[in-house]
Amino acid sequence: MFNSIKIKIIIWCLAIFSIVFAGLEIFLYYELEGVAVEFVDEHIRSEVDIMSGILRIEKRHGQLETELVELSLAAKGKYGQKFSGRYYQIVSVEGKILASSPSLSAGQTLPILPATLEGLFYTIEGPNANPLRLISKSVDFGGLVLIFQVADSLTNTYRLVNSFRTIVLIIYPAVFLICALGIFFMTKWAMRPIDMFTAKISHITDKNLYERVDEKHVPLELRDLTLSFNTMLSRLEQPFERKKKFLSDASHELRTPTSVIKSYCDVMLSRERDGDVYKDALTKIGVTVNRMTELINRILVISRIDSNSSELRLVRLGVRPLIDDVFRLVGQAASEKGVSLRMEDGPDVVIRADRESLFEVFTNLIENAVKYNRDGGRVDVRIASFDGFCEVSVEDTGMGIDEEDLENIFKRFYRTDASRGLTVGSGLGLSIVNAIVNAHGGRIVVESEKGKGSRFKVFFPINTIA
Repeated sequence: MFNSIKIKIIIWCLAIFSIVFAGLEIFLYYELEGVAVEFVDEHIRSEVDIMSGILRIEKRHGQLETELVELSLAAKGKYGQKFSGRYYQIVSVEGKILASSPSLSAGQTLPILPATLEGLFYTIEGPNANPLRLISKSVDFGGLVLIFQVADSLTNTYRLVNSFRTIVLIIYPAVFLICALGIFFMTKWAMRPIDMFTAKISHITDKNLYERVDEKHVPLELRDLTLSFNTMLSRLEQPFERKKKFLSDASHELRTPTSVIKSYCDVMLSRERDGDVYKDALTKIGVTVNRMTELINRILVISRIDSNSSELRLVRLGVRPLIDDVFRLVGQAASEKGVSLRMEDGPDVVIRADRESLFEVFTNLIENAVKYNRDGGRVDVRIASFDGFCEVSVEDTGMGIDEEDLENIFKRFYRTDASRGLTVGSGLGLSIVNAIVNAHGGRIVVESEKGKGSRFKVFFPINTIA
C-alpha cells in the first residue's frame, strides 16, 4: 500500500495539513488568551489610575484619610458586591491595609505583592479559589507612597479561551475529514493522466509496436516519460521486425532443401531401382543435407549474436598469421579457379579479439572474393595501422556489385541477382561478418565498381588494439 504514489501524496498532504493547522490553532489559542488577559490588565490599570487620581485630588484638599475610609465603605457596582470577582486594596509601604473594597469579606485580603511605579501584574488565586489578575502599583503622593492593588476575575477570560479550544477540538476532525476527502479526490483527478497512460501502454504488445502515445495530449510532467517510452518502442520495433523477417526468410530458405530431400525420397520409394540410381539419389540428398546443415549453423550463429549469448573471448593475436591460416583454408578452391591470393608485405598488427570470430570474418570475405572472381583473377589483402585504427582490406578483381545492391548486401538472406546463378549460398555470410565486426566495436565498408571488382575494408578501433 505504501508503494502507492497516491497514498503517499495523501499521507504527506494530511501530515502537513495537521502540523500547520495544529500549529495555527495553538498560536491562535495563546494569542487569544494573551489578548484577553491584556484586556483585563488594561482595565485594572485604568482602575488604579482612577483611584490614585481621586486620592491625589483629595490629598491636595487635606481629605486623604477621609477618602480612604469612603473607599472602604462607599464602593458601588461590582466592588461593592461580595465575592464579585473585582477587588482592590490600598496598602502602605509598611504593609498596613489602609482601604479595601467591600467585595472582600471581613478578614479577607489580597496578597500583598511587590510593586513598582510602572505596576507589576500577577495571576493569583482569589476568594472561592477563583483565578484573579492583579496589578500591584506604587503611587507617590509627595513623599507618601501607597501601594494600589486591583484584581479582576479571569473566570470569563478562561471561559472564552476554553470555548475557543472546545470549538477547535470539534471543528478540527470535521475539517480534517473534509480535507482528507478533498485531497483524495484531487489526487485521484490529478493521477488520471497516469491511469490513462497506463491503460494505453497496456494494450501495446509485439503485435502493435507501431502504435505510439500521443505526446501532445499528456500533462507536462508526463511528456518526458512519454517521449522516452515512444523512443523505447521505436528501438524495440526495429529488432522485432528484423526478427520476423529473419524467421520468414529462414523458413523460406529451409523449405527448398527439405522439398528436394522429400522429392528424392518419394521418387526413390515409388518403385524398385538399381543400386546406382539409389547411390546417385543419396549423393544428391547428402549434398542438400550439407547445404541445409550449413544454413542451420549460420542461423544459429546469427541467433547467438542477436541474443548476446555468444561471449567474445578476447586474446592478443596477430592479424597476419590469422590471414595466412585463412589462405591455407581457401587455397584449394582458389587454385581450382586459378585465382591468386596475395598479401602485401608490411609489419604485423597485434589486436585483442576473439580468434574464432575473426577467422569467420576473414574466411567469409576471402571466400566471397574467390567465388565471385573471374577465372585467373586476383585477391589482394592489405593490413595497415593508422590513427589508432587497424585496417584490413580485401580486394578482388571479380564482377563487382551493382550500386543499388551495395546498401543491402549486409542484410540477412540478401543475394544479388548476379550471384544467384554463380554459386550456392545462404545470403547470411556478410550479415554474420557485419555482426561480428560490430561486436568488436569495429565497422566494415565496401567499395565496388561493376565489372572491375570490390574492396571490403574492416576497421578496428583503438580500444581493441593491444
